Amino acid sequence: MTFRHSLRVRIIIAFCIFGAVLGIVYATAVYISLDAIDDHLIDSRLKEEVEHFIAHYQRYNTYPQPTSPYITAYVGTKNMPLYVQNMVDGFSAGLYEAHIDEEEYHIAIQKLQGSEKRLYLLYEVSALEFTEKRKVGIRLVLIAGVVFIIGLGLWIGWLTSRKVIAPVAHLSDLVNETGPDNLPTDLSKTFYDDEVGVLAKALEQAMKRVEIHVEREYRFSRYASHELRTPVTIIKGAVGLLGKKLSGENDPAYRPLKRIERAVTNMENIIETLLWLSRKDEAIDQSQVLDVVPLVRDTIEQNRYLLADKPVDIEFVTENSPQLSIPAPIFQIMLTNLIRNAIQHTASGNISIIIKDDRISVSDTGAGMAPDEVKRVTQPHRPGDRDQGFGLGLSIVKRLCDRLGWQLNIESERGRGTKAQLIFS
Repeated sequence: MTFRHSLRVRIIIAFCIFGAVLGIVYATAVYISLDAIDDHLIDSRLKEEVEHFIAHYQRYNTYPQPTSPYITAYVGTKNMPLYVQNMVDGFSAGLYEAHIDEEEYHIAIQKLQGSEKRLYLLYEVSALEFTEKRKVGIRLVLIAGVVFIIGLGLWIGWLTSRKVIAPVAHLSDLVNETGPDNLPTDLSKTFYDDEVGVLAKALEQAMKRVEIHVEREYRFSRYASHELRTPVTIIKGAVGLLGKKLSGENDPAYRPLKRIERAVTNMENIIETLLWLSRKDEAIDQSQVLDVVPLVRDTIEQNRYLLADKPVDIEFVTENSPQLSIPAPIFQIMLTNLIRNAIQHTASGNISIIIKDDRISVSDTGAGMAPDEVKRVTQPHRPGDRDQGFGLGLSIVKRLCDRLGWQLNIESERGRGTKAQLIFS
């Protein structure tokens, strides 16, 4: 689930919960209020009946008949049925509620002036109050009201989520459409001066800083590469002249001179690679064709000296013979880094280099890496436990893969070795 969908769902759920709570509170309040109003009306009617009875007795000195067929009057307890006597036993003057089986009574007790007798009025309200059927109907109406309020909350939440998410989604789309070469510098212009606008301004400032940093890096790469070209060319020329003066492979200076020659060649490749990386708008010349197999074989031989006296065998397997449209120095830099890492971190065992139609695989039986090392092995300036090799090399390889649209896949296990793959497609 994307961010915008997750936020929309949370807003809708919040409004639904609010609507449900509000509806339940409202329904409960209405139900309790109806019952309280019903009791209040009955008690008021009973008080009026008491006043009417006393006024009539004081005026005519006779006991009137109740004005409602549901009200029964008793003066004293002598003529009361036994069940009524049991019901009012212990009651003093006032208003009461009582139940006998399924019948409900409201009782008013009032002492008659000038007499020791009491007036008892029994109001049978079972037929007047809400019957169970009516209560069920009221409950259904209240439940329907709760459902309506929840639905209303759902609708309001959906409308609100659209309004709230729209600017956030727009900002997210703008950010997702950006890249290192097209960082937006006017994000905040399309937003109001609200929370999203503040966020857009912060992102805009951050992207400006990133753009300045990236441009500074490109400039440094260009300047450094151009400045290095001259001394490297001078060294290469000097190495060539010295090589002509050697007496042969047995000359003591032969091996050191060869190492200098390899280092100069590697430096030339690095300079070309850095220059290519610094030209961010330069496309790859698709007309050039690079045969992978011979270049891999030459790279293996150029780095074989790193084995020294290690008991390590290099196995070279060609399952296919792919061709790539990529400058040879760039591809050689990538391959050299993978092969050197394998040699440097394998004390004994085997190194296997396999060429397939869509990838090159370099596997070793060396020390390997822990999972946390694998995650950060392609980050610049973050070497692993062994400082030699796991640093800027793989970082450059990763940047080249990103520029070419390739993949760099590294699998490793501590004590079992490492497998690195350059995947072309």
